[in-house]
Amino acid sequence: MTDNELLLAIADIMDRKLDTRLIPIEKNIHEMQSDIQSIKGDIVSMKDDIDDMKSDIVFMKDDIDFMKADIVSMKDDINFMKADIVSMKGDITSLQSDVHNIKLIQENIVLPRLNTIESCYTTTYSRYKDYADKMADAFVDIDLLKKVVSEHSERLQKIS
Repeated sequence: MTDNELLLAIADIMDRKLDTRLIPIEKNIHEMQSDIQSIKGDIVSMKDDIDDMKSDIVFMKDDIDFMKADIVSMKDDINFMKADIVSMKGDITSLQSDVHNIKLIQENIVLPRLNTIESCYTTTYSRYKDYADKMADAFVDIDLLKKVVSEHSERLQKIS
């Protein structure tokens, strides 16, 4: 064999050995490329998820801002209510004092006077009740007296 043929044979052997060694590497490279494509897809999906999360966070921040404003408003309302409660406590204390004074007036002035009126009414009623049956007789007597006076008046006029 000539040098050229020898070189060609060596080159052919080397190509076969290189091919046998390169085929698994090429398979690995193809698998790695496939994995890289899958990872790229996952990264794109993750970017979309992150974008969604960012927009959700923006909405949440807006909601939190609204809630903060509502809380501030509620705090103001509570402070106004506290002031009203303090005012009402003063009013209640004043009313309690007024009620106490009214009770004292009732106990010391009104009730004794009412008892006196009741006593007078009761005694007057008792007197009228005792004489109620006599009243009918008194009316009969008055009618009789009227007749007698009328008769006497007539007689006196006839005499005169």
